[in-house]
Amino acid sequence: MGKVNYAARELIAKSVYYGPGLCGKTTDLEELHKKVSPKQRGKMLSLATDTDRTLFFDLLPMDLGTIGCFKTKIQLFTVPGQTYYNTTRKMVLKGTDGIVFVADSQSSQMEANIESYMNLGENLKANNLDFETIPLVIQWNKQDMPNLAAIDELNAKINIRNVPSIKAVAVKGEGVLDTFKLIAKEVMKYLSVKVGKGITPAAKVTKPERVDTAPIKIKSERADAYVPESAAGRVARETTLPNRRHDIAGRTMEELGKILASGIDSGSPEARELLKDITKTIASIVEDNKDINNRYEIILRQLNKLTNLTTGSR
Repeated sequence: MGKVNYAARELIAKSVYYGPGLCGKTTDLEELHKKVSPKQRGKMLSLATDTDRTLFFDLLPMDLGTIGCFKTKIQLFTVPGQTYYNTTRKMVLKGTDGIVFVADSQSSQMEANIESYMNLGENLKANNLDFETIPLVIQWNKQDMPNLAAIDELNAKINIRNVPSIKAVAVKGEGVLDTFKLIAKEVMKYLSVKVGKGITPAAKVTKPERVDTAPIKIKSERADAYVPESAAGRVARETTLPNRRHDIAGRTMEELGKILASGIDSGSPEARELLKDITKTIASIVEDNKDINNRYEIILRQLNKLTNLTTGSR
């Protein structure tokens, strides 16, 4: 289920736009961003190659309303459609609450649609998500193109769950808002059932005793062997890269998206340069796929630096 912020009484859901390469996923989010009031949406973040192909993900936060006493937001993601980005697609799907499958309606793209749909099922299973029950809607995009496959044929070969579907021409903004309304409705129903069954209360946190000025006692016969540790010193010790490496590597895609978005919001030229460097680093990973673990650690270090920059600029 979506992430729950008990202090803010906020429920953050996640929906992923999935489909084959060049089917119109990013176009959907771009057009949706134009159509929705700024009061209801956040800034759109996109990491793309020089040819405008989605490289890592697109992110668009949207407000949905309330479920119970929780204000509900949904984060919309896209994934790269190309098959060699499968690891990235699997990462972005983690923890999703809903899927929009964007299909290219041209007859020539039928096999690519089917392959992508089957891949969706495999990647959901890899993330311990149930393909048969997760909220899903299908958009039949590119309805303005020639040589279209019949909707009945598309439904028979792709929409095997018989979920809600809609025709669209995303590049013209047609069907984009209706698609979002469909998935938002499905996700809200799904979350309402989950909330109705009760949300597990947050674990009670016991306040630790204050140690900001308390001395650390060291066994010694010397009378002056009491070494105080300042709060600043403790923070510096705890936030060094070796100590935080595991925490950074474990961050979810949503959290990385927030960090990147905050970098844009900060207006810092250095932050913007870091965003470019991050995009280039990811592109380099995709190009040769060598030493991928080490390269991802470079990205995480850059994100860590970006977090410090944006925090300090506010």
